[in-house]
Amino acid sequence: MAGIFGAFLIEKKAKSFQEYLSPNPVVNEYVSEDGVVGRSSLEKLKKDRLFETQNNVTICFEGINLSDSIVNSNRFFQAYNEKGIAFINNLRGSFSGFVYDSNIGKIYIFNDHLSTKNIFYYHDIEVGFVFSSELHSISKFLFNENKNLTLNRDSVYMMALYGFLLENNTYFNEIHKLSYSSCITYDIKKRKITIDKRFSYSSEKISIPYKESIDTINNLMERSVIKCWGKAAEESSKHLSLLSGGMDARSNIVIAKDCGFKDITSITFGQSNSKDIKYANLIAVGEELNHFQRILDYPNYLIDDILNNYVKPNDGLIMFHSSAHTSSTVKSFNLNPFSILHTGQIGDALFGSFTKENYDFKKNRGKIGYTGFISNEKLLDKISILPQVIDTYQERGLELFTYEQRVINATLYGDRSLNNYIDNLSPFFDFELLNFCISLPNEYKKNQMIYFDWLKNHHKRALNYPWDKINMLPNNKYKIIYGKQFKKLTNGAKKYFNYKYESMNPYGQWLIKYPIIIKTLDEIVNSEINQPYIDKELKTDLLSIYKENVFEFRNKFAVATALLALKLHFGN
Repeated sequence: MAGIFGAFLIEKKAKSFQEYLSPNPVVNEYVSEDGVVGRSSLEKLKKDRLFETQNNVTICFEGINLSDSIVNSNRFFQAYNEKGIAFINNLRGSFSGFVYDSNIGKIYIFNDHLSTKNIFYYHDIEVGFVFSSELHSISKFLFNENKNLTLNRDSVYMMALYGFLLENNTYFNEIHKLSYSSCITYDIKKRKITIDKRFSYSSEKISIPYKESIDTINNLMERSVIKCWGKAAEESSKHLSLLSGGMDARSNIVIAKDCGFKDITSITFGQSNSKDIKYANLIAVGEELNHFQRILDYPNYLIDDILNNYVKPNDGLIMFHSSAHTSSTVKSFNLNPFSILHTGQIGDALFGSFTKENYDFKKNRGKIGYTGFISNEKLLDKISILPQVIDTYQERGLELFTYEQRVINATLYGDRSLNNYIDNLSPFFDFELLNFCISLPNEYKKNQMIYFDWLKNHHKRALNYPWDKINMLPNNKYKIIYGKQFKKLTNGAKKYFNYKYESMNPYGQWLIKYPIIIKTLDEIVNSEINQPYIDKELKTDLLSIYKENVFEFRNKFAVATALLALKLHFGN
């Protein structure tokens, strides 16, 4: 994926890192006496992206810059000269970056508050320090240097059982992911690293009148939308947004229009008879959008070079089918006129979809993953870090687990499949908006009513179209509460008993109707399960998970992803 990289080895100087990266239009490297640093980048948003050296200091910023004051290369260098690395506390947006200061023999690597642009790193005092936005580029580089890397068994079980990895784990014991809102400092001479956490989410609640909270949400949201959508205007490019039958993407588009943005192109995908297709068309007509839809009645995209199309782009860190529909659709679209893909990512989380008090993690440990169901919960005992994670969030709560684990380690990994084609951005990522919503009293977010009350007061037009969660207009409290419960129960029962159900991606039906999908997954398992890096115990457990089907066959996708991820990272 587009991103940053660097290598500082003890035995010999790393002269280049490019050959291990996914191809991108722009690759810059800076080679010094100590090592090499660089970036792999898109040719979009050139005013935001930065790779420049001044007075033996190299600064790289990769992603989307939404900062108020640090807006160009001169400001970056001025801020670093004045404040040192502390200047990154003032950065906003979706980004990763580094400051390599040869004058003091240190490099600082940093990310944003959601880790939207991942950073992976390896450190051994006898070997050196390597970092990259791509996990597989580090592993390939180190294997080529004949360095020893070992399998993280926890990660394999987490992928197979949950569909994503918890905490900062990767498939290697020696390589880790940098936590959100963090900065690594590597002292080249001392060969030591320190990691500073600049910010952590808090469960503390504020006391604020309900009406004031709605007005504050609107002010923060409109400010965020103006910043996000204004980026395309800076590039003189057109506006592109995902659209579905849900609330988040439509709210983004409606507010953008209310803020004066025009000529919006929207993309929808799903089954021809799905409410996502039907309702998105209604919204597109009502909002006068340039609308395109991709019909997925035959899901051949699920069997199309899975390793290279879906596993490699996100390093196999999210079960592949959960993002395949989006990435395959967007990649098939002509992206040349557009600099940003706007989304409504994580909007529902901000307004209460995961706000549950006194959530019992120990009782529900089999339901906290993307699979939602686990047939043999005893296998969870083989995840050594799980008890600590459960204890942590039993105290901190489901909402923070959602942000720090499900959102950062799962939802946003799906976006990585697009990062070599276009940057995506959601106004709901905004640092101040996100933290304000977390701080609101839980009763305000019950049944997500604050979401609809906010729209009713400030952007009522977003409620003029049916919502796919209730198949009605979301303009009444009782419709929202009981409509959600009714659809969840009826659709859930249909899924459970393998009856025809309404969905943009009805995987349960597809795998029965189109045996080629199961056959493809079977072939992956049969060809990869006997690899030398998979021992007897792991083989037995993976086959057991694969065979005991859970909801919508999610276990099959998860195990296939785990095996292809191991092939990517450990295969020759």
